Amino acid sequence: MKITLLLPIVCLLTTTLIPMGIHAQNNEHQTNYAKNEVSLCDGVVTINEINGWAGKGGAKGFISQPCLYTGAAFLIYRRFLTSKFAIGVTAGLDHERGELSYGNPEHSATGYDGVSGHYTVHSYTFAVEALLVYDRDGKYLFYGYAGMGPTFYEQSYYFYTNALYPPPVTFPTNPYDYHTVYYNAQVTPIGVRSEGTVSGYIELGFGYKGLLSGGILVKF
Repeated sequence: MKITLLLPIVCLLTTTLIPMGIHAQNNEHQTNYAKNEVSLCDGVVTINEINGWAGKGGAKGFISQPCLYTGAAFLIYRRFLTSKFAIGVTAGLDHERGELSYGNPEHSATGYDGVSGHYTVHSYTFAVEALLVYDRDGKYLFYGYAGMGPTFYEQSYYFYTNALYPPPVTFPTNPYDYHTVYYNAQVTPIGVRSEGTVSGYIELGFGYKGLLSGGILVKF
């Protein structure tokens, strides 16, 4: 599986090695904190990705490993009501593309006898989030947050017409589409960011942004 981890890794280096911008002065006197922030993040191993592994839409037996997974890309806006608490909104896209395979698992080491098509998955998520700041040490800010909102989930299957297998193997209608909407959530108990007007961050959690996410943000 090819997973795009470049952005979280770059953000981890940013947060740990190159803190940027203006440092916070004192934990007890946060009177000049920025009240607004906009950020971009990318996350991996999301709820939407797991739904794809589970074969949502009835194609579980035909989906092999994804050949392209871009991760979950999100745009986030937050407003700090106090120096410790913020609310915000987010919107994001989770994209995946892989192969559809038919055949006898005993015929190859990978478990598939051939490729008969490909599938694409798009998940669009919109959510509201609440963030709580645990601590500031002048260089880093430690926080956690939770969010909830709807996800619009789409799977499309495209089957090649030159199938190599004779009957009784049958192919569904070409293409086959599956659509659904469900409520989604994100719980991120651990987040670390560098202090400053422009900073990087990395987070561990579970939900629509994934187990590992990272990005950059601008405060104003």
